[in-house]
Amino acid sequence: MSAFLSLTVLLSLQLYSFISAQTVITKTRSFEVDYDNNRFLKDGLPFSYVSGEMHYFRIPKVYWRDRLEKLKAIGCDTVCTYVEWSHHEPSPGNYLFTGEQDISEYLNIAQELGLNVILRPGPYICAERDFGGYPAWLLTKNPKMKLRTSDPTHTFFVAKWLKVLMEKIQPHLYGNGGNIIMVQVENEYGSYPVNDANYLIWLRDLLRSYVGVAAVLFTTDGPSASMVSRGRIPGVFSTIDFGPTSNSMDNMFRELRKIQPNGPLVNSEFYVGWISYWGRPLSQTDTVPIVNTIKSLMKNNVSFSMYMLHGGTNFGFTAGSGSDSHYIADITSYDYDSPISEAGDLTPKYEAIRDIILKMRNISTPLTIEKVKKKGNYGKVELKPICSLFSCPIGIEYPSSEYPVTFEALGQRYGFVSYSTPLEIDPQDPSVLQVNVRDRAIIYLDDVEAGTLQYTVINELPLPPRFKKGQHLRLLIENMGRRNYDMLSDCTKGLVDNATVDGSILKNWQIKGYPFNAEDIAVIDGLEPTENVSFPAIFRGQFTLKKNEEPLDTFVSMKNWGKGIVFVNEYNLGRYWQIGPQVTLYVPACYLRKYPANNTVTVVELHYSNPDASVTLIDKPIFSKPKKLL
Repeated sequence: MSAFLSLTVLLSLQLYSFISAQTVITKTRSFEVDYDNNRFLKDGLPFSYVSGEMHYFRIPKVYWRDRLEKLKAIGCDTVCTYVEWSHHEPSPGNYLFTGEQDISEYLNIAQELGLNVILRPGPYICAERDFGGYPAWLLTKNPKMKLRTSDPTHTFFVAKWLKVLMEKIQPHLYGNGGNIIMVQVENEYGSYPVNDANYLIWLRDLLRSYVGVAAVLFTTDGPSASMVSRGRIPGVFSTIDFGPTSNSMDNMFRELRKIQPNGPLVNSEFYVGWISYWGRPLSQTDTVPIVNTIKSLMKNNVSFSMYMLHGGTNFGFTAGSGSDSHYIADITSYDYDSPISEAGDLTPKYEAIRDIILKMRNISTPLTIEKVKKKGNYGKVELKPICSLFSCPIGIEYPSSEYPVTFEALGQRYGFVSYSTPLEIDPQDPSVLQVNVRDRAIIYLDDVEAGTLQYTVINELPLPPRFKKGQHLRLLIENMGRRNYDMLSDCTKGLVDNATVDGSILKNWQIKGYPFNAEDIAVIDGLEPTENVSFPAIFRGQFTLKKNEEPLDTFVSMKNWGKGIVFVNEYNLGRYWQIGPQVTLYVPACYLRKYPANNTVTVVELHYSNPDASVTLIDKPIFSKPKKLL
């Protein structure tokens, strides 16, 4: 605690020095809260904003300008984005701020378009991302680290990360000549079961040491009394979030006004869509209540940010997971039923929202914007089997272990890990395997599939009658996404406890990882097709665009396939699963190669393939009713 207090004092001294140094710089550019008159002041003038949430890390960089132009055309003057720690520091000390991680470029484009920015740097962001935006390598430092608290290990890494990030962000703050008007402290902390006020104060002071008076610090919480009171931080402007409602604004802000009687009213996450999960119905929201609530917000001079105005995609292994009675994984698409679709098209919801915003703002001439871009309907691509996964020359051979080892202890963040051991047990009738896995395990006897287990759904499996002593037991465990909400506990993956058969503990595990990283895909590209494979298996096929044809966005349909992941060229599109609701995966045009180069489709399939082992590239997304509700 003494070290913690010492850091707080040091930050306070740095803050005093920073504010003193910034006073002259920010004199002609200022953004502040005018509590006496319940408003914001921008350069001394009354100000309110209409914002849209849009995450740069879910959108290919070549589309950033297009999406921001569409955000402006709907009537927004501000864009809101999280900053995802894991996106910028995928391994300890490996900081990425170029290419797809070039957040400065995203902010610059927004400024060129005349857009303000609301920045939400976390470090916890939720956002339906793996581990709530935290890098999974934190679990290799201390699997029992208490995230979102003043746990010294946690604050050490947070302080180190935010120093790197915020020094890059400082030139973009409004008072320093940039366009960031507000910076969020933490994220909906009032919904977090652990109430660590010391952590909130520490994080406030840390961020303020970089922000000074160049932007406004704020918090966001749900509208209930417990949420706003638990999430409130002394000296930080409080806002709330809620979706479409028939309640009056007075009712929605009643609890906030009890703890913050004055100041402008803000809904920092006005929900214009919602999350979808594997094995659950696709989330869809009615436009009419959204439009009516926007009208009410604007009539009452409430600043608000639409979540999500454009959702984008959880490419690769970046989707997180939630829970109710069971673990439920977020789908790859983050379309979110947003006004701007996953592929960047304008929806009827967009037009309805634009019409009410422009009307309320007395803007008679909307900006001209392309409504729908042409998509590629490239047709069927025949795939050929390349190899069975367990005989494929890819992956990482880890040291054998007497007892189970998690992904994180192995140093593997994503993908799959195979755990195998010989069964030195006399069979019963039936023998039962009991094991706790995260998140999903396919069980094999002598590499023949015997069943599946899934975290919080089923953790035991009767072994088939063919089970014999001396057979080889294998568990192929998939990380389907770490929890992005609530406690962020139980986020280690793999074989997380001893496995037993009829009560006898299994030992001496052979372990191999399949992260499906760039090196794995390069090896697969060099392999020749084979005639027959057993599952899990890898398939590959190619297609070529027409001469003089520009690549177009397209969607790869995984209809009639089981479960797995898809790559187009070197790009991991994400997960598919026959239980739905997502059937297609979005392929941005920038992932495709022009004629005469070939485009390669690689499918890693766990259970079964389309009978003719083909996929189809079509010009629209497909979502279906889930075939199995978890």
